[in-house]
Amino acid sequence: MRPVQTAEHPGTAEHLPAFLDFIDNACRGAGVDEDASMALRLAVEEVCLNLIRYGYADASPGPIALEFRVEDDAIRLTVRDRAPPFDPRDAPAPDLTSDVLTRPLGGLGLHLVRCLMDEISYCSDTERGNRLTLLKRSAISGKDD
Repeated sequence: MRPVQTAEHPGTAEHLPAFLDFIDNACRGAGVDEDASMALRLAVEEVCLNLIRYGYADASPGPIALEFRVEDDAIRLTVRDRAPPFDPRDAPAPDLTSDVLTRPLGGLGLHLVRCLMDEISYCSDTERGNRLTLLKRSAISGKDD
């Protein structure tokens, strides 16, 4: 079994490149295929940006911790934070049918995360904070589907 890789930084915009570098390096080291690597990178970027912009907007920036785990033919990525609870699975689906100039802004990033990942789970605990888990299957190059 491969070891779990972790990274933790304050939830501020200047640390976003460090989160993206972490996921790029973890994917490369694990032999994650190019499509899955890009999907994981986009998901990390969206989730971290939402935490930075909205989760920690009204308070001092708290931590964001990433945990990268290889499982058989999948990658399990866990994002932990101490922002107010928000389950992204409960976010309404964006309006994709109205004219782009008149429809309300927002929601496209979380929609993208839901489309890119095979499973999403979320839990919040007052003691341990929030935990968002993203699963991307058939992500390892050279594995049979």
